[in-house]
Amino acid sequence: MSDVTLEQVLERTGLTAKWEARGEARGEARGKMEGKREVAKKLINIGLPLEQIAQVTGLDIETLTQYRE
Repeated sequence: MSDVTLEQVLERTGLTAKWEARGEARGEARGKMEGKREVAKKLINIGLPLEQIAQVTGLDIETLTQYRE
């Protein structure tokens, strides 16, 4: 029996790079969403109508209503 580790198998098959890229993409998406939330909350606080905030951020009115509370 060979002493090949799971890490070595993942490296050899390219799966490590694939999973790292996937994790980076998820992190980027989460960061973008957090940025939209922050902007939306600030715009709500200054009194901009939810319809305009939705246009600017791409968030739906239901989500924006939750931020108002």
